[in-house]
Amino acid sequence: MFTVINKKKKFEEVLDQIKKLLITKKLKIGQKLPNEIELSESMGISRSSLREAFKVLSVLGIIEGKSGEGTIIKQADPENLKNIMSLVAISKGLNTNELFEVRTILEMGAVKFTAERRNEMDLQRIETILQEMDQLSYEDEEEQAKYDFLFHQSIVSASQNKMLQILVEVISDLLGEQIKTTRSELSRSPEILKRFQEEHWLIYKAIVNKDSEEAERVISSHLTCAQAELIQKKVE
Repeated sequence: MFTVINKKKKFEEVLDQIKKLLITKKLKIGQKLPNEIELSESMGISRSSLREAFKVLSVLGIIEGKSGEGTIIKQADPENLKNIMSLVAISKGLNTNELFEVRTILEMGAVKFTAERRNEMDLQRIETILQEMDQLSYEDEEEQAKYDFLFHQSIVSASQNKMLQILVEVISDLLGEQIKTTRSELSRSPEILKRFQEEHWLIYKAIVNKDSEEAERVISSHLTCAQAELIQKKVE
């Protein structure tokens, strides 16, 4: 199953091989890996290189060492990738405008699928979030930001597209922080925050009506306007 490693850094090649075996389903969730000696010999690498690779896989939540059982392939939790993704984005110089652009691409796709695929439970969940927001004071920034994030997250969850859900989950800390920052910066402009909530309801209405084109249009306009308001606020 495993092959001898040649050119790449040893631990990188270990990661690549395990990734390919998972993709081709030659390795499956819950499967036990060969022991350290056997695995290092079959790959032609030292046990220290193998351990280095296993440390990375463990941090990513791909494997788990169990006492008496050995090393097991586990189902990765996107939660493990959140901090890594946030650190990578920050280290490369996180650009708020670029994050808005990514959100627009992802959320336009998500709302299209949600308008086409949503069920009654999805509608109830989204409506409940918006009703909760309606009850909150605009001065309650933390709770407003929390429910704002939950609204956008609920649209992605209702898209019934697992890959899209994973992508958004991995960057959810960045998205949540952006929503929190945007609402904080605009906290002295309640008329803008009120308009944001009105737009949320328009998005919901389009989802209820299964009007995917209108849903895409409104959410695109919503995010573009939020970006523009934030830029304007920073200029003032």
